[in-house]
Amino acid sequence: MKAFVTGSTGLLGSNLTQLLLSQGFEVIALTRELTKASKVLEEHPKLKIIQGDLQEVDAFAHYLQGCDVLFHTASYFRESFDYGDHWQQLKAINVDATVKLLEAADQAGVSKVIHVSSACGCVGIIRGGAPSNESTPFQEWNHKNPYFKSKLMAEEAISNFLKSHKLPVVLILPAGMMGPNDSAPTEMGRFILNFLKGKAPVIPGGGIPIVDARDVAMAMLSAVYSGLPNERYLVTGGYYSVSEIMHDLSEASGQPVPSKKLPRFAVPLWTFLQNLIGRIRGKRPFFHGDIVRIMMSRQWFDASKAAQGLKTSYRPLKETIKDTVQWYHQNGYLRDT
Repeated sequence: MKAFVTGSTGLLGSNLTQLLLSQGFEVIALTRELTKASKVLEEHPKLKIIQGDLQEVDAFAHYLQGCDVLFHTASYFRESFDYGDHWQQLKAINVDATVKLLEAADQAGVSKVIHVSSACGCVGIIRGGAPSNESTPFQEWNHKNPYFKSKLMAEEAISNFLKSHKLPVVLILPAGMMGPNDSAPTEMGRFILNFLKGKAPVIPGGGIPIVDARDVAMAMLSAVYSGLPNERYLVTGGYYSVSEIMHDLSEASGQPVPSKKLPRFAVPLWTFLQNLIGRIRGKRPFFHGDIVRIMMSRQWFDASKAAQGLKTSYRPLKETIKDTVQWYHQNGYLRDT
């Protein structure tokens, strides 16, 4: 079977590419930077790395010919947490380019598309503490984060596309991802690196739904064979407090946990001040304000649909953190500490 993977050097895309190759797939891996691909993706006789920009789909669309499945993991994500207005790029890459990619895949005769959306961004919260599921409608707060807004718009664009096309599209909605190969790094990876470098000032209250990127990749592979067309699947390993995550990081690395704890009610104000100081100094704060909104939301998910339909399983958080810490050590991210 032949697969086309966008975002092949990202956290999810690189783990997915490795998994596909291990399963005998022939893989065409799209990347913006060939030098980065050479560092993240190992040479393999069934791997072809091509350079391309999602804003210029026509330039690489011919590579979709002969592909059985398209895995769309690429998005404008990490950059959107920098200061400034990123909406034009968010819409161009996460919404407009997604539609162009689907059109190209349909014209090329691709049999199935596995599209990566966002659990935290595209699913609402149920009052009273019940877990959200795929049918929980999004809420106004989902639109406050520009990245989440772009993913919601992408889902709507896909829905409109499917009204006039028969191309099967399966939507995978992962929670916050961690794992090895987070070379960029993502916001979660940056949080881990800051902790490992002793730059975590406090233990803030709140928590985050987390999933290992390798488990998301496995769910995407399963979706090729058993994912129902035009269905959404939440893929999430569990909900963990920031304190739990920090203690597991400490256990895996030996880096002490901060001695000061910040109660939940004080976290938003602390974050506001940290972000304000960061803007003045031109430095990114320990936590971006949008990450804190997730931490404070107490959002967790019912992922039983994926468990039944995709046979998903999840490794323990301790294993994810241990492997991630080891990957950062082995790849020189901590040499300056």
